Amino acid sequence: MSVNTGNRAIAQGIELDPGGPQMTLGIAQRFETGRNLTLDVPEQGNGSIASTILSFGLSSETPIQSLSLDAVTALRFSDLPDRGSDVDIGDSIFDFGYIRDGANAGLDLGLDFSSYDIGLFRSLNDFIDEDGVVDLPSDFGDLTGDGTRRELLFSLQMDFGRQDLVNYYFRIDTQNLDYVDQTSPDLFDTDVISGGAGIGFILSPVTTAAIDISAERYEEDNPDQTDRKTKDIVFGLSQEVTERLRLDFALGYVDIDERELISGDDSASGLIGGFGAEYDMPNGAVFFDAESELALAGRLNSFRVGRSLEVLGAELSASLGVAHTDGGKTEPIGSLTYSNEFGDNELRIFFDRDVVITDDEVFRDEYILDVGYIWGLGPSSRFGLGATQIFQDSTEVDPRVERTDLNAVYSYELESQWIINAGLNYSVRDEEGLGRATSPLAFFQIGREFAWRP
Repeated sequence: MSVNTGNRAIAQGIELDPGGPQMTLGIAQRFETGRNLTLDVPEQGNGSIASTILSFGLSSETPIQSLSLDAVTALRFSDLPDRGSDVDIGDSIFDFGYIRDGANAGLDLGLDFSSYDIGLFRSLNDFIDEDGVVDLPSDFGDLTGDGTRRELLFSLQMDFGRQDLVNYYFRIDTQNLDYVDQTSPDLFDTDVISGGAGIGFILSPVTTAAIDISAERYEEDNPDQTDRKTKDIVFGLSQEVTERLRLDFALGYVDIDERELISGDDSASGLIGGFGAEYDMPNGAVFFDAESELALAGRLNSFRVGRSLEVLGAELSASLGVAHTDGGKTEPIGSLTYSNEFGDNELRIFFDRDVVITDDEVFRDEYILDVGYIWGLGPSSRFGLGATQIFQDSTEVDPRVERTDLNAVYSYELESQWIINAGLNYSVRDEEGLGRATSPLAFFQIGREFAWRP
C-alpha cells in the first residue's frame, strides 16, 4: 500500500509476483476542491473537480524477457471560476516497454505517450521517476496558462557481443512535444531525433575501452524556426586498478550548428570529456567526478567529490563541488540522498543543486528539495507528510521560477481491498515578472485494482 498525492489520472495499484502474463484493471473516483486550482495570477476563486479514473495494465516476465503495458485515462467533471462547468478527458498516459536479454545480445524498446491539461496544476509528486527522484521536464518553467501538452517518446537500443572481446550497439531516440490551444507565449512544438552507435573492447580482465558516435537534431516551431544539429564522438576507458579502486576516463569532440531565421545562425565546437574515480571503503565508497561540456552559450566545467555509506541502517549519499561557466561565473553544486525505513515508518530526503544546459543551449542554476515522512498506523493505514521545493534561476530566455508543494495524506485499505486516500495540499508558484500564486486544496479518492493471470 502506498501513500500518494500524485497524478489525478493514476489509481492505487497492486503487484503480482513475477511470472507469466498478468493483467490489471483499476478504477478510482477522486474529488478535490480548493481555491485557485489553476495557479493563476491574479488568483481565482474556489473550484472543484471530480475525476473517474480508469487504468489497464499488462505485463509478462520470464528469465530472458519482460513486457509491460500501462494505460490510464480519466473522465473529468470540473467547475472552475475562469472556465465554468465542463466535462472533458483528463490526464492520459500510455507506456509500453519490452526488454530482451539474450546470452550474447539484448534489445530494449520503449514507447511512452502522455497528455494533460496545462491549466490545471500538477503535483510535484507527478515528476518523481522510478528511482524516487524528482525529474523535471525541459519545459517545466513555461507550463502556465491554458492548453494541452502532449508528448510522445520512442527509444530503441540493441547490443551484440556481450561475451565477446569486441561488442557493439546502436540506439535511436525520438521526442515529439506538441501543444494544443496553449496561451503561454513561451511554449512551442518541438521535435528531437537522436541516434548513436558504439563499439566496445575488452582489453584485459580489468580494462575496457569504447568508442561512441552520436548525432541529434532539434527543431522548434518558434518564430525563429530553430533548427539545431549536434554531432559528437567520444572515446572512453575504464580501469579496475585494484579490487577497491576504479577509474573512468572519457575524451571526445562535439560540433553544434544552429540555424535561426531572426536571431541568426550560431555554432560551437570543441573538446568534451570527463574523469571519474570510485574507491570502496569498509562502509560505502568515496567518489570523484570531473566533467567538461560545451553548449552554444560556452563551456561548463564541473567537479564533485562525494561519499556513500550506511548509517544506522539508513542509506546516505552526499556530494559537494563547483561548476564554472564561461564568463567567470562559479557556483557551488551538490546533492544529498537519505532514505531510512524503521518498522512501518519511512523517511526520505533528496536535495540537488546543479548548473544545467537547457534546450535553449543556455546555462541555468536550479535546485530541488524533496522531503517525506510516512507513519505506519497499523496493517491497513498510513499517514504521510511531504514537502517539495524547486527553484530555477533566470536565464537569457527564461524567467526565475520557484515552486513549492506541501501535502498531508491519510491512506486506508478496506477489507475489500479498496484504498482510500484523503488529504490536504498547498501549492505556491512564484515567477519573475508574473507574480505569486497560491492554491490550497482538499481531496478524497477511493480506488481499487483487480489483478489476474489470463
